[in-house]
Amino acid sequence: MNEFMSALRTFLGDMFTYAMIAIFIENTIFSRSIGVSTVLFSVRKKYNIFLLGLIMTCMLAVSSIAVYFIFPLLKPLSYSYYVLPPVYVAVIGVMYVIALLLTQKFAKKRKQEILSIIHVGVFNCAVLGALLLATNNVTGSFGMFFGFAIGTGIGFMLASYTVRIAYEHLSSESVPEAFRGFPITLIYIGLVSLALYGVIGHELPF
Repeated sequence: MNEFMSALRTFLGDMFTYAMIAIFIENTIFSRSIGVSTVLFSVRKKYNIFLLGLIMTCMLAVSSIAVYFIFPLLKPLSYSYYVLPPVYVAVIGVMYVIALLLTQKFAKKRKQEILSIIHVGVFNCAVLGALLLATNNVTGSFGMFFGFAIGTGIGFMLASYTVRIAYEHLSSESVPEAFRGFPITLIYIGLVSLALYGVIGHELPF
């Protein structure tokens, strides 16, 4: 019993720590500019940001679990570094098909909206997987890997919401026409990125 509780505490501790890292320090949008195009597309189409974030978080979490257990089978191979990304994309593809089938069968309300969000979110999950695989978490504990995946999805959702609440103001007539919409939104994302970069403790280079 004590061993189980110790393992559970380790899992929850690793999951929480790496989720916080993925949300704030390694945020896909604000620290690496990954997924910006998806955010801008979803904002313009007025998609439900929280539904998109939830779907992506679930896909990333389940896919990360699958890849975590597949990785030990590939690790002995000398070319495992090159095989893992296609395997991850294949897992995302399987998740995509499963999500579509489940939506078609069980979703009664807002089915078309959910399907359109799945179409957008799944390709972004494949891109976010690059960040997941770029870290050393594939060689870490299950809690590290799962927590980083959950945090990546939540971080994407929070960043998307941050862009959404400012988008209408950035598209208003008070903004010069040449900068209105897409250009000023990119500037806004850059300023928020710089602010977070400073908050997490990086020193200035001069």
